[in-house]
Amino acid sequence: MSDHPRCPTCRAPWRGVTACPRCGTDLGPVMRVAARAWELRVAARAALAARRDQEAVELATAALRLHATPWSRRLLVLALLGAGRTAEAARALTSRTA
Repeated sequence: MSDHPRCPTCRAPWRGVTACPRCGTDLGPVMRVAARAWELRVAARAALAARRDQEAVELATAALRLHATPWSRRLLVLALLGAGRTAEAARALTSRTA
């Protein structure tokens, strides 16, 4: 799990372009998935702020499944805690999968 996106083919760091400068892989689809995960995290934070706990859990879970990062996992843990699901939050904190 990493906060730093890399090319799925050659593992070169992304440089904000849609084609990997090292191997030429089209990164557009991967970038769209990462952007969708970001949108889901934004929506999950808004749901948390509005105390829509179950919605926040669902959004954070979807975001984590799309793009597993330490921040995504922390957001899911917060959403689970907000929903009163402490045992699941503890498991999510130590889990390596969504």
